[in-house]
Amino acid sequence: MLSHLLKENAKVTVSTGNVLNVSDLRKKAGQKPTDELVDSLRSTFAEAEVIESDGSQLVTRKNNDLQEKMKEHTRADIKIGAKIFLNHYSETCLTEAVEKLFETLNVSYLDNLILAFHPRAAETNGSEEINGEVKEGVIEWAVGSDNAVGNLRKLWSILEQYSTDKKIGQLGIADLDVDSLKDLFEGSSVHPSIAQINLAACCVVPPQLQEYCLKNEIQLLTHSDPQELLPRHVLDDLELSAYRAAWTTRYQVHIKCRGVLAAKGFIVSLSRK
Repeated sequence: MLSHLLKENAKVTVSTGNVLNVSDLRKKAGQKPTDELVDSLRSTFAEAEVIESDGSQLVTRKNNDLQEKMKEHTRADIKIGAKIFLNHYSETCLTEAVEKLFETLNVSYLDNLILAFHPRAAETNGSEEINGEVKEGVIEWAVGSDNAVGNLRKLWSILEQYSTDKKIGQLGIADLDVDSLKDLFEGSSVHPSIAQINLAACCVVPPQLQEYCLKNEIQLLTHSDPQELLPRHVLDDLELSAYRAAWTTRYQVHIKCRGVLAAKGFIVSLSRK
């Protein structure tokens, strides 16, 4: 589908542009997050325009109205939110993801950014078995990953700098258990003001987490994203088996006064295995 257009040694960034203007995608409202991403990528690949620069390749969709949508309203009249999915520790990848987001949207400020850092993507049913009994409302984050909290703090310090420089408003974090959230909160200079939890993985909001967020004025939100948004078997299906997803970003642009979604899209960085 796309592999014949890519150079073997090139680093590839795929930018879907505004997927709201793709009629086939509009008909599939309520898709699972990975399915929505896959369809967005397929649509982009079907109309692919490949731009080469300094050993890297940017794949975009030819019929893309993202910049037109961004210019329809002043920056003060829109709210931009994004979520970065990172499944391995890399300060370079996080910085690249943020900078590529600014570049793609042609803005210098994001209203909010949520980091989903899962150094070990693992499926969970949101319960913990103890002495043969299932304990509901348990969140497990980064199970089996060495120094996950330490690495998260280093990643967070990058986002803190963007916040200090007035380039990002609110910072958020996804899927942390209460102890990890405490470590991050107490060790940061710019505290997370948003905490996301996946109710598919944790069907009951843990009371301790709820209490901690309330006490520290952290907005507790739910989401339905998997730990790994673009897993290996999906890349295989897309005929990109030679690549892995270094990072994935999903962004949304809302018109403030009406709460209407004006634009939505994905940016994916692919690197050869």
